[in-house]
Amino acid sequence: MAFAINGCGTRYHGQSDKEPDGSYVATEWVTLAYVPLIPIRSFRMRPVKGGVYVVVYASQKFQAQRVPLHLRQIRNMYLTILSVPVAAAALVLLLNATTR
Repeated sequence: MAFAINGCGTRYHGQSDKEPDGSYVATEWVTLAYVPLIPIRSFRMRPVKGGVYVVVYASQKFQAQRVPLHLRQIRNMYLTILSVPVAAAALVLLLNATTR
């Protein structure tokens, strides 16, 4: 089960392969300052109304079924994480070029 204090620990990220029953695949990540670093495992999350539940995520109860690591979701998360420093570097280069 995911647990984090001040963004450090493990957290669920992503909502891929949505099904008509409202279920989707989420991946549990090791995070540091809310930034996902290492994928641990993926789950198919099914919303549950009352009864037995396994995970409480985003103030909602879910039944979680373990599935193989969702590689497309992991790739997309790494691309998202890497896009921030690349965009910042491009902005710095652009600003330097215009001030000369």
